[in-house]
Amino acid sequence: MSENTSPAAETRPSLTTGGGERRAVETDRALGRGRLLRTALAAGSTVFVMFLIWEALEQWAASSDAVAHLMHYSRGISTSLVTGAVVAWFSYRSHRARAAVLEQEVDHRTRESREARQLLRLVVDATPAGLMVLDPSMRIVEANRMAEQVHGRALTGELCYEALPEDQAQCADCPAVETARDGVAMQACGLHQAAGTGEILEVETHPLPMPDGDGYVLLVERVVTERKKLEARLLHQEKMAAFGLFAAEVAHDLGNPLSSIDAQLQLVDDESLPEEAAEVMHLVRQEVKRLHRILRELVTFARKRRDEASLVSPVAVVEDALRLLRHDPRMRGIRVVRDFDSDTPPVFLVEDHLMQVVINLLMNSLDAMASEGTLRLEIRPASDGVVVRVRDDGAGMSATVLDRCLEPLFTTKEEGKGTGLGLSIARDIIEAAGGEIELHSAVDRGTTTIITLPPAVLPDIPVAGAAEAVAAQSSGGSS
Repeated sequence: MSENTSPAAETRPSLTTGGGERRAVETDRALGRGRLLRTALAAGSTVFVMFLIWEALEQWAASSDAVAHLMHYSRGISTSLVTGAVVAWFSYRSHRARAAVLEQEVDHRTRESREARQLLRLVVDATPAGLMVLDPSMRIVEANRMAEQVHGRALTGELCYEALPEDQAQCADCPAVETARDGVAMQACGLHQAAGTGEILEVETHPLPMPDGDGYVLLVERVVTERKKLEARLLHQEKMAAFGLFAAEVAHDLGNPLSSIDAQLQLVDDESLPEEAAEVMHLVRQEVKRLHRILRELVTFARKRRDEASLVSPVAVVEDALRLLRHDPRMRGIRVVRDFDSDTPPVFLVEDHLMQVVINLLMNSLDAMASEGTLRLEIRPASDGVVVRVRDDGAGMSATVLDRCLEPLFTTKEEGKGTGLGLSIARDIIEAAGGEIELHSAVDRGTTTIITLPPAVLPDIPVAGAAEAVAAQSSGGSS
């Protein structure tokens, strides 16, 4: 035990070994001191008794001065030898006892240090953020388990920017370099993406001064993939809710004057009109009816938006998505081919989520076709559920892009025209519903997206009656 250690620190129980081992060490020390004291008393007593025996022999056997001197010298020599042997033996025992205590203390301190390091490592590895320690040359000297999971490999020995961008080029405004230079915490501008796993990361750095004076850096990576996807979904739901509200308001504002126009048209007697005027009136009535039908569709679309899972008709969702996008300028030169099987069963999921998937796929196809081409939509039942195919004859994707198109934040669109989350969110929605999504594409040959959804099987609704349940649900929602 060092001399500057306080008594409170000596008696404080260890975090990892507890107070029992500390008390055992103190007990062993006390026992050792007791043994040494008893040994010293026994050695002193032996020397004293030996001195008395020689004194008695000298008084009894000293017949002359020569004999007395001889016995006196013999007593001195023998007593000195015995005393030296006793002192040497006592010193040896004291040294052994002290060495044993010191060895035990070293073992105890070593075990405490090892267990403290293990505890610290467990805490660091259990941290939900990726932690990396960088030396002044920006090389990773330590990385916790989360950092290695995020990047999909061991990171020790790599340069920090080799673990972030795919092209292994140092960031233009590297927060780690600024932290090492200025000694202040920094946060990276924008998000990064782990090349190994595709996770979306928020990166920040903190100064980590070392006792030797070197300025190390602690790099912290927080995985925000699910948060960004959730934000995108919430944004989409807000847009759909706003569109539904807008559609209902438009339908209400246009419904009244349209009803007045229809009422006035009913007062016109077609038989009293010339043939050409009667044909015009017939055409006007048809267009008014078509406007009424469009307004009813808007109201139905606004009412059908739901946030809970229910029986959903894939055909109805795709038709709604097409109606929503039909006024998009990119649709003007697109020929839409529908191939919907009337026997397609419903699926059980959140209708707005399926709408989000379909809209993402349709908008990707419109971007790829550049306002001209053919968009084929197929919906039909299959042995393992319902299959939805979206085919376009657009620019297509290379093998490299196809391999990465489902990664979060990956996009080939210009900055500001795409977030790179559409297909990733679509995959998550489909997989959460128990389905699968496949993409097949080739450059200049278009892209085909195949979605497979399991059929709706509910405890109280047989599969055979699911379609009727959806039809009744839809009619109830549009009334």
